[in-house]
Amino acid sequence: MGLNIAGLVINKNYKENISELASIIGEKLVFDEEVTLSEACESWKGDDYCDVYFSKNGTLVFSSMELGGFEIIAGKQDTLSFVLSESSMTLCINYVEKGELVRSFMESDGEVSENVGEALDFEKIEDDKSELIYHLIEATLGESFHDLDFDSKCSRYLLKAAEADTSKSKEKLSGKKDSGKTKPWWKFW
Repeated sequence: MGLNIAGLVINKNYKENISELASIIGEKLVFDEEVTLSEACESWKGDDYCDVYFSKNGTLVFSSMELGGFEIIAGKQDTLSFVLSESSMTLCINYVEKGELVRSFMESDGEVSENVGEALDFEKIEDDKSELIYHLIEATLGESFHDLDFDSKCSRYLLKAAEADTSKSKEKLSGKKDSGKTKPWWKFW
């Protein structure tokens, strides 16, 4: 069946500042339970919770496909939002360095539907685009995804609607205004 994961990676550890992480995601995070990293990597995560792994220098949020498909700006931090669905042969990346979008790419069944920014050096030597996601996770998190201890603990958070207008907080974080006309990546009609 393959791996079907999505999420957000930030090159800053937010373990001691969950409210700032919540502001970046645009949802209130309510701690639910500890899970293993293996459990956090479950396929097809629902949109009512996320699992968070904290590395020494970064934060990895496993989320719904919806959240992973959007460009996320976290101040001047480097971020990677991604979708990797091996069963549907779909991948999406939005890679941001120091608050500026560097690369956005979406491919489904071999067809490229979005290709923004210059190809990264790693793309020039690797034909398998899914490997780009793993490479960018390592570059952003500071640890190779494949070398992570899958028995290590992650925090599961329930996602609750933020009390403030999330479009305003996302606009404030990104400096961009959402016109409301942009369709989410999964809506192609």
